[in-house]
Amino acid sequence: MVNRYLVEQVFSYFGLVFWSLQLAPQAYKTYRRGTSTGVSVWAMLIWTSAGVFMGVYNIGLGVAIALWIQPQIFAFIACICLFQEFRYQHKWSQATMCIGFVLSCLFFSGLEIGLIFAFKKAEQVENQGAIHFFGILPVVTILGGFLPQYYEIFRDKRVIGISHLFLTMDFFGSIFSTISLAFRDEIDALDLANYIAIACFDVGILVLYYIFEWYHKRKGTTNKDSDETRNSGELSHDCETAPEIKTVPSGEKLDQGL
Repeated sequence: MVNRYLVEQVFSYFGLVFWSLQLAPQAYKTYRRGTSTGVSVWAMLIWTSAGVFMGVYNIGLGVAIALWIQPQIFAFIACICLFQEFRYQHKWSQATMCIGFVLSCLFFSGLEIGLIFAFKKAEQVENQGAIHFFGILPVVTILGGFLPQYYEIFRDKRVIGISHLFLTMDFFGSIFSTISLAFRDEIDALDLANYIAIACFDVGILVLYYIFEWYHKRKGTTNKDSDETRNSGELSHDCETAPEIKTVPSGEKLDQGL
């Protein structure tokens, strides 16, 4: 007999490690490169908000403690990535960036606390519409955060600046969190759908990376072949139009001269 509570707790901590820290490799990659090119500022802004909404819903549902902590760390690192965008793309000074980061953290913390009280109030009065609204918010914002990133990928026809380690951790964190939620006594469909959809979007970005890499390599090979063909055609054309030089035997020259 499987101990459902034990499975829920164990996989929630796996999800905590992978999902909450997923953006750390992205933040480090951006810092190491000294540029956030290829990373959508809108994606990071939406994901920061999404971490707040997911934290409210997970705390409100009373899921495993690890899944309470998970969105908080995720939102914190997403906020770091957001202000890296302002630093590298919009050339904010370091002081301005730090002040903005601290104020944003305070704002999002206050927003989450207020929304948790609102969720508990909705539970007390048994307002199912409000409870479902709190469940839909993280789904919409988490998945909506992928849309600006996908837009940049299709616009540039290339996946640049996105850490593969981030995508891998996000994928496995979502899978572990899904397993944890699936072993709860009361399974919440919205929470499950959220994590499953995240895993699918992560796989989509990885697939697009290899598709566009293949596309650019093929395009480069085609351009090289066409250049070689054009150059060889020009060479043959020059050979055809070059004047023909005839050599006359010395005997003929002697006869004509006589």
